[in-house]
Amino acid sequence: MGTVFEAVNIETDEPAAVKLLAPALAGDGGFRERFQAEIETLRKLKHPNIVRIFGFGQEHGNIFYAMELVPGSSLEEELRNGRRFDWREVAQIGVQICRALRHAHDRGVIHRDIKPANLLLAEDGHVMLSDFGIARLFGASGNTAAGTMVGTVEYMAPEQAGGGPVGPHSDLCSLGAVFYALLAGRPPFVGRTIPEIVEKRQSTEPQPVGRFVADVPAEFERIIAELLQKDPAKRISSATVLGRRLEAMQHALATETGAPEVGAPEVGAPEVGAPEITDEGNLPTTQIMDQPPGEPDQGLLETKGTSSFVVSDEAAETESEAGDDEPGTAANFTTIGEHELDVSEPQTIRSRIVTPQTALLAVALMAVGFYAWYLLQPPSADRLYEEITAAAKAGSINELLRVDDRIDEFLGRFPGDSRCDGLHQYKEEIELHRLERKFERRARGLAGGEELLPIEHDYLEALNYLHLDTERGRAKLRALVDLYDHGHEISGPASRCLELARRRLGQLDEQIGAGIVSRLANVEKIMDQADGLMKTDPQRARKMYNAVLELYGEKPWAAEAVRRAREALSRPATAP
Repeated sequence: MGTVFEAVNIETDEPAAVKLLAPALAGDGGFRERFQAEIETLRKLKHPNIVRIFGFGQEHGNIFYAMELVPGSSLEEELRNGRRFDWREVAQIGVQICRALRHAHDRGVIHRDIKPANLLLAEDGHVMLSDFGIARLFGASGNTAAGTMVGTVEYMAPEQAGGGPVGPHSDLCSLGAVFYALLAGRPPFVGRTIPEIVEKRQSTEPQPVGRFVADVPAEFERIIAELLQKDPAKRISSATVLGRRLEAMQHALATETGAPEVGAPEVGAPEVGAPEITDEGNLPTTQIMDQPPGEPDQGLLETKGTSSFVVSDEAAETESEAGDDEPGTAANFTTIGEHELDVSEPQTIRSRIVTPQTALLAVALMAVGFYAWYLLQPPSADRLYEEITAAAKAGSINELLRVDDRIDEFLGRFPGDSRCDGLHQYKEEIELHRLERKFERRARGLAGGEELLPIEHDYLEALNYLHLDTERGRAKLRALVDLYDHGHEISGPASRCLELARRRLGQLDEQIGAGIVSRLANVEKIMDQADGLMKTDPQRARKMYNAVLELYGEKPWAAEAVRRAREALSRPATAP
């Protein structure tokens, strides 16, 4: 859409970044509207983690605006330079971006292009969110028609990739993809073409980030997995909740390890220098209109103050070559003061006589509102725990699945509670159940596509054998457990797969043990009958011995009967 130049205010020496709409697009009404929408979007925002707008203007038909210059680099540049981020760094970045997104979402702004290139890492480690060029306001018709895919495909939410409606959950999904890329060094979905990546994003599950980096906490893996859910309703509910979970995770792990905790303002806390705004109000709109050549610029907001910006020598030379005025010519520039950002228009309240009926109605509405507020309060730790344990006592995995989100809420809100250990066990049971269902579907050829670990390949092969030959499948499971259960610590998907193999083997041992007694008794009875027939009908007896060898020759529990059959067949046949 345009070019960004490094610039300086020639009156104040203040550095800035000047974004200029591409000349080829400046005459297109749709692009001008989108560029103008970006300016109006930035006027709504004033936050330490969001790049601030200084002002906007036109010169010779070119549209531009000036914004805060952030010394440093983008996270995309850091990744391309080979940097790999520690999970603590990623969590701190996440907390800062959650504060920025909370501020934007509360004011009706969805970014729609959260990606490493739009996250600027200042030299002091401060992270800032930039480029609201495709942001869309809640409730506005917008400049992008439904069904149009706008954004960066590797970090795009599934609903956005499909051209569907987007919301705060879409930004959170993209932020989850950013977490994944910072930790793993690659986005969760990669491919050779855009359609291939879009198809993967909408139909397949990403590999767990723990496969690419070893020391990511299990809670961080869960957070990223929830953010990348294809159903927006299953993602973490808001930037505030996400920020608090990240902070709680850092606090809990710092408490466990004794490591110093990196301080960060609470995500839900009021922002310094930015008053809470409950009514967005009607911000003044800016309309840039096309005009005949040679006439003065029109249609801008009334100028509150003017400043002049000059671009670098390289840009000035380009401008001169294009036939424009001399470098440094002052532009028609409208300054946006800091006091004009993130403000609501005052509303006039007219005094009226309040009748008793109106007062009574107001009291009733207040009572209803208070009752609704009380019902909407988040449940206490005791209330959550009682609900979870009641479901667990039912002894059904389906009951545990029903309270899965309640377990996540408890662990996220009360990480220091002593009851968390038991809830982590419930959570592990749920994960094991889901993993087992995934293996069973793959064994039936109903799902798959993602790469498996070696132990997962072995477990899947054992399941396939179980469907054909229980004894053979049981032997495969026994070999798998003997191979991997060697006392060394394993974690993540490999640990869960080993636990599934142990459990399945135990179930088989119980089932087979109960059936072996009756089967062994039946084989011994057949052997006695064959021994009796050796004198009267040796041919029939030999057939029975051969049948025992064929059916039970590889069954360990029938070894004695098989030995007797071989000995009988080794003796010469005698005529009756």
